Parts: sequence; C-alpha cells; structure tokens
Amino acid sequence: MADSPYIGIDYMLTDIDVGGENIQPAIMGLRAGVSNNNIAFEAQYLLSSKTDNSNRIKFDLEESKALYVVLQSDTMQGFRFDVSLGYAMNDLAVTGPAETYNGTEEYSGFSWGVSLIQQLPYIENAQVRLGYQSLYKDSDLEITGIALGLTYQF
Repeated sequence: MADSPYIGIDYMLTDIDVGGENIQPAIMGLRAGVSNNNIAFEAQYLLSSKTDNSNRIKFDLEESKALYVVLQSDTMQGFRFDVSLGYAMNDLAVTGPAETYNGTEEYSGFSWGVSLIQQLPYIENAQVRLGYQSLYKDSDLEITGIALGLTYQF
C-alpha cells in the first residue's frame, strides 16, 4: 500500500485537573499525518479558544504540540479504531491577582489516545472522529480531553 496523507480538524472539550480543581477550556485542533499499512505518523497542534476561571485565577492551555504513532485497525462496515501513542508539549498559562502565581509553564511527556473513526457516506475520503486523549499526567496535574472532528484522507 502507498502512503496516504491526511489532515483533520477537531473541537476538544478539555479537562485540566490542577490540585483537585477542574478547569474546562475549549480547544481547537489541527492534525496532519501519513498512514501506511495500518500505522500512521501524526503531528497535532491544539490552540485554546476559550479560557476558564477558578477562584479569580484564569487557567489557559495556550497551545499543545504533539507527535504520535497511530495504530489503526482495519475498517469494518465503515468503522475503524485507532490507538495513539506519543509525546506532547503543553503550555499552561496562569493569571490572577497580584498575590498569586502568574506565568506560563510547559508540561511535556507521554501522551496517548483512543479514537473511533467512521467513514462518511457519499464522501469517499472523509471521516468523522470521536476520540479521548490524555495530553499530560503527573501527581499534581492532569490534562485530558474528548475530541470530535473531521478528517480528510488524500
């Protein structure tokens, strides 16, 4: 099989758990990759479109950049299941009153995700994607999200 490039756009409902508090900014994402023999290499860029406040402090996942190896199942009756394994770099900005911490920190590390892909009828190369992603996790911070998007394969 030949290499098959694709692009995708996602809307992600994100959950950022910081010290027991949940913040839920909305994020837009762009994905690009190349698939061959049920394995894809994918780059992902996420950009915050909405911030969320917690106790007068504003948290914003400014951007996230990630690289993944995507293991793809065979397509059966228009559906496919993907597992993504990779590395993500996440920039989390915190702003608030003068007496609190203000600044941007980068949180990088292992990232993974699972997705269910459905081919769109009558549009041969287009698919709808519903996925769950874990962008970062340690003892104090967890960044996860549920994404819904469209993918076009060339």
